[in-house]
Amino acid sequence: MSNSSSASARQINWDVLRVLAVASVLVQHATHAGPQVRPEVGAPLFTFPLEMGASGLVVMSAYFACATLSKGAPLKFLRNRLARLLPAYVVAAVVTFSVLRWLAPVGWSQLTVRDLVLNVFMLQNWVADVQLVDYSYWTLPVQITGFVAAAVLCARLRGPWLRALLWALVFGPLVVRIWTNDPGVVRTLYDGFGVHRAQLFAIGVGIWLWSKNRLRSGHLGALLVSALSAQAIHSSDLESTLGLGVLLLGFCAAASGPDWNVGPIRLLATPIKWLASISYGVYLAHQEIGYVVLAYLARLGFGPGARLAAFLGTAVLLGWLLTKFVERPSYTWLTAASRGPVLVRLLLSVRLSAPRFVGGAPAQIQSGRFGTSPLSREPSWRPLSQPITSEAPPLTVGELSVPTVLSSHTR
Repeated sequence: MSNSSSASARQINWDVLRVLAVASVLVQHATHAGPQVRPEVGAPLFTFPLEMGASGLVVMSAYFACATLSKGAPLKFLRNRLARLLPAYVVAAVVTFSVLRWLAPVGWSQLTVRDLVLNVFMLQNWVADVQLVDYSYWTLPVQITGFVAAAVLCARLRGPWLRALLWALVFGPLVVRIWTNDPGVVRTLYDGFGVHRAQLFAIGVGIWLWSKNRLRSGHLGALLVSALSAQAIHSSDLESTLGLGVLLLGFCAAASGPDWNVGPIRLLATPIKWLASISYGVYLAHQEIGYVVLAYLARLGFGPGARLAAFLGTAVLLGWLLTKFVERPSYTWLTAASRGPVLVRLLLSVRLSAPRFVGGAPAQIQSGRFGTSPLSREPSWRPLSQPITSEAPPLTVGELSVPTVLSSHTR
């Protein structure tokens, strides 16, 4: 949500859900993914294996994209989203790269500057020989692809065509994946655009339409069951898919019912809203840097409880710093009418031109367990990990208008 929004206009139910989703991401990484891929972090206090938080946050992102686009001004929507997401992502990627190169235990990383550049321009899913700076960054290219598509299609699809698109997003990737067993153009596009995540956007759009009485309850129920089935097929993880289903019930309750500003939630409203406001920064900074913290504390003899607390505390501290000193000021600066559109357009142009200068082989599709297992029998070129992340709070569009120069270059 935009920093200019008043506290009274912000419903706490979505903040509660966002904090729960982000917490599940952090705990899953600290207690399950981390010990699996980095044994040096030590045995966890407990294990939470469900990989559902990041997917839930992508659904939430799609829901609020619909809420914003329903007010019109798709170019302004896209500009504001990019201005919110990209600067913090670039800084987080550089900081994480630096930590892994110079502060992590010996042998943890063989990252190069080329890897960093490809990650900064979100080409890690397009080039097969690039190493990922942080596996949790898988949501960024997926979200931006969805935002661009939404901005283009929002004024062109209505009624039955929009409902047909939802079903196409669910079943289309299941059909296309048949042609992704072997390397090639289809496989590269499938992986690069994150096509196997499309059902998450269908869920978010469907819940928003239902909350506005533009989709019947039976239709939404069928869509959710189908989309979750597709998620289970793509991820090969039924338990996490069921966990996502439970989270979606909370989304439906938040979308259709009254605000949850009651009882214990009211008492915790201030910390809940604060954590939700820095959740994007927490997401960007928590995983690989958190693993380094866990490893050093394990080496010093700290117990699993203390290590988990340090992991969570480090994520919150870094997330707050990233939000306060990068995300918010850069958003304010970039969305100024005098410079925002030009800079965002320039950044997109550089991003699209980057493949010409970095080269590299096409990437292999990674679906499986939420983006980590290839569909073919051949071994994946990526290490086995669980790329679970969170996502930025829903944003609201400010009062700034997009100059005509932007419109003339984006039609």
